[in-house]
Amino acid sequence: MAPEDLGTDKGQQIIEIWAKSVETQMHFNEMQVKSRQLGLTFVTAALGVGIVLLSEGDDFSFSFSVFGYDLTLHVSVLLTAGAMLALQAVKTLDLNVYHRMLRGAVTFGEDFERNCLVPMVGLRKGMTCSISHFSRFTDASAQEDETGKNHYGGNIKVSAHDKIRSFYRATQGFLALAAVALLIFTNSSSFGSVSDTKKLDASTPSTPSTIEPTSSTAGATDLNRQVENSDATAPTPSESPTDKATSGSN
Repeated sequence: MAPEDLGTDKGQQIIEIWAKSVETQMHFNEMQVKSRQLGLTFVTAALGVGIVLLSEGDDFSFSFSVFGYDLTLHVSVLLTAGAMLALQAVKTLDLNVYHRMLRGAVTFGEDFERNCLVPMVGLRKGMTCSISHFSRFTDASAQEDETGKNHYGGNIKVSAHDKIRSFYRATQGFLALAAVALLIFTNSSSFGSVSDTKKLDASTPSTPSTIEPTSSTAGATDLNRQVENSDATAPTPSESPTDKATSGSN
């Protein structure tokens, strides 16, 4: 078909089909954008509420023991982990539902343009094919040749699916790091007290244990001391007359 065939009934039908194809692509693309906005809104709200609750102190936390360590789990940590799980659900809906339908609509549009629209308008690529080319190649380019038509080039190919996966992976990684940081921050005082206690125990010398005397043993000891003192202070008995006589005869 030639460009002058655009005014015919067949040409008008082709244009209408192409317009409907582009409208369908825009619809699924809008659904993807809304799903990502929903996920990011939930993430932002969770982080905001977590920061507000964190400023309230220990009123929104509970403690538990793990391997002898007393840990504190703040609600902000749970909110951050919940945001990460919610983002995973949005990712599943985005990539496995809306993106696949968008790819189907784009594939139809590319096929329709190559076989019906491009021969009629005399171009190398239609709009859908051009958008796909610049989306899939990071070094995409279009150079006009001597005939006035664009020549498309590009070597580094990265699909939109891979780019979206990278976006969700980076966001979930940020949430995971934020949850770990909040957990460490809310338990920093506990870790410090445990460390100080261990250092104090290590620096304190051990003293031998002494056996406290019982009451009966103490009483017996006092009685023996009294007897010894009385013997030491008692006067020496005088010599008898017989002893004197014996000593005189000698």
